[in-house]
Amino acid sequence: MKYCTRKWIAYLFTARHRKGHGIHSPFLFRLITEVIENKGNFSAWPMLVAAEENVRNTLWMVDKASYRKLYETKIGADCGLVRKLHLLPGKFDRLIFRLVNEFQPRLLSFYGSTFGVTLMAMALADRRIRLVAQVENGHYQSFCRRLIEVYEIGNIDLSGAGKVIASDFVVIQFPLDPAECSRVLAQIVGQPYEGVIILYGIHTSAEMEGVWGKFQKEQQVRISLDLFEIGIFICKKGLQKEDFVLRF
Repeated sequence: MKYCTRKWIAYLFTARHRKGHGIHSPFLFRLITEVIENKGNFSAWPMLVAAEENVRNTLWMVDKASYRKLYETKIGADCGLVRKLHLLPGKFDRLIFRLVNEFQPRLLSFYGSTFGVTLMAMALADRRIRLVAQVENGHYQSFCRRLIEVYEIGNIDLSGAGKVIASDFVVIQFPLDPAECSRVLAQIVGQPYEGVIILYGIHTSAEMEGVWGKFQKEQQVRISLDLFEIGIFICKKGLQKEDFVLRF
């Protein structure tokens, strides 16, 4: 049985706290019931759905040979898994949108590889907030630039690798590169920090789970929320240190 499949089965047996059951913190209860589990519609939803469909249609037409080097350096030629790990179900991008809308950060930052829909979700939550996105691989960058141009999103600064900026809302997407994920995290929480950090692919491998578990223990991380495909760290003074596995 594949590693992720085993972990998914374990998650189904351990995930709880739906609708805030068993949560005593007023801050966290509200966050779960009114933000994370919010089923309402936002005006940006049609654009996000269209962008996701746009990317999926484009991927079906992509010549696999042109991405062979990328696939082989990570997990062989399993193109489907690469796509799945970098284009998760839309409910997670909509969740990120709601979280940005809720926390109203001064600056957004993204590190990793993405086909661009996640960047759109972050940027569309509030077009007044600047998003600094470091997408290292040129193949992924091309997808991101295309979406930014097609949907005319002006608050995304897209670049390759650079200095890590510890903004007060960070998304890290290195599901196939635990070492790089750990490096970026260390530079953020290795200094006084308050904000929200989202990690994609925390159960992709034992190494990624190790990164998640290591930084869960950091004192600056007051609350950790495991939603299986993604993990959320909330670094906010005054909160009791707690770890939760949520059914989402």
